[in-house]
Amino acid sequence: MITEYDSQTPLLQEILCLIKNQGPIPFDTYMSIHQSHPLYGYYSRGTRKRIGKRGDFFTSVSVGSLFGESLAMQCSEAWKQLKMNGSLWIVEAGAGGAELACDIVDWLDKNEADLSKQLSYLFIEPFSHNQKEQQREIEKRIGKTDRFCWVTGCEDLPSFCSPVILIANEFLDSLPVKRITFRNGCWMEQYVGINKENKLNFIELPLSARSGLDELIKKLPLPQIEGYTTEIHTEALKWITKLAQKLNCCLLFIIDYGLAEEEYFAPWRLNGTLRCYKNHKIFSDPFLFVGMSDITTHLNFSLIVKTAEENGMEPIGWLDQHHFFMGCLEKWHSRDPLFLSKNPQKEQWIRKFFMLSHPLFMGNNFKFLLLSKNLPLSLKLPGLKFCQSKKP
Repeated sequence: MITEYDSQTPLLQEILCLIKNQGPIPFDTYMSIHQSHPLYGYYSRGTRKRIGKRGDFFTSVSVGSLFGESLAMQCSEAWKQLKMNGSLWIVEAGAGGAELACDIVDWLDKNEADLSKQLSYLFIEPFSHNQKEQQREIEKRIGKTDRFCWVTGCEDLPSFCSPVILIANEFLDSLPVKRITFRNGCWMEQYVGINKENKLNFIELPLSARSGLDELIKKLPLPQIEGYTTEIHTEALKWITKLAQKLNCCLLFIIDYGLAEEEYFAPWRLNGTLRCYKNHKIFSDPFLFVGMSDITTHLNFSLIVKTAEENGMEPIGWLDQHHFFMGCLEKWHSRDPLFLSKNPQKEQWIRKFFMLSHPLFMGNNFKFLLLSKNLPLSLKLPGLKFCQSKKP
């Protein structure tokens, strides 16, 4: 269990000075600084030391190329079913070190030559350090190519003439959140302040009219239990809104930790879903290792869908990773009838498939939400074969 308070990080000292000069800051402001500070932010310093065995946490991409290959198969099927004879744009948000992008492009190069020739891949990546890291990975894996390009945010996306496939894998859960607490009969917003020991702590303050939380809270099934604390994904909702307004025709894959609304706001979930990762250990105090640990929350997928629908998008699939990968099995078999035969390469494939799909590993924790805008409702993807609901 992590209990050490690392008071020596440069970012902590900056935040302490900020609060001393300006007063307590909303938690989402603190989380934004923690994640995105240009020099000391957790996400702005690259991914090499964050993900994998020697990092802070594993992702589905860490298991190997199979996750990306499965997404590439979905892209291929969508391209064919939509009869997109022209170019295909794949856009990825929160691409990390570009491993997923390379896995997708590599599979398409080897298996879908017609599509591959017309493929362009665009990263939404605000951090220059990460862009350089991604460029190095692409050159190492794919070679020198002009098929990849970068923008820093949704507002910078170009106007596309054909449908776009957008992938947000473990991206929305990393965006800053508001935290609220029910106290003495009303909802309060959690701010970050400084206690008598000169350490960061939570402070509850009345809702600010500028935050827009009051109107949003009225629409949510929040239990009014004294001390009940939860998160509101305001930045994720803004991102979905910007994206829907920018893209005229798209298929969006959101893959992340998350829950439907009734489970997210369950009465027994008294402390929300906030958690932090460092060296593959999980802890709940976001003021430990400032700028040196990952702060994340589960997504409220129901609220994501409501926002998407309000902006012209519609859900076409909602399922866990287990059912997604089980749906892909038939397609894998049709491509390679001997893929279950015993040999070291196939056995390794099966072990990776088991890790990604088994409910006791990654299969139950990760959810897939597919959204579309101005696409035919008849779209049938392999991963949706066992999908029983379009939305949470």
